[in-house]
Amino acid sequence: MQLIPVDHTITKPVEGKKVYAEDNREIMHIKLQAGEEVKEHDSPKHVFIFVKTGEVEFTVSWEKHIISADKVLYMEPYERHALKAISDVTILVMKC
Repeated sequence: MQLIPVDHTITKPVEGKKVYAEDNREIMHIKLQAGEEVKEHDSPKHVFIFVKTGEVEFTVSWEKHIISADKVLYMEPYERHALKAISDVTILVMKC
């Protein structure tokens, strides 16, 4: 067993930290301040987005989706996506 601490305090612009990586799996913790954006990109892995606090707008294949703590976003490998923080937001990104 392993407990991994995750601090949701947003203190600076676009902060990302890998909190777990093993074999073909990884978890990133990303913090964005309201209005900050991450440009369009993709991943060769399956991606799950878990919003812990706040709201974020994801553009996936040219469709916009508002994601908050009550939804999980799943993307296939190589699906192009971008995001913009609607409010201060903390996100866990799982790639496998």
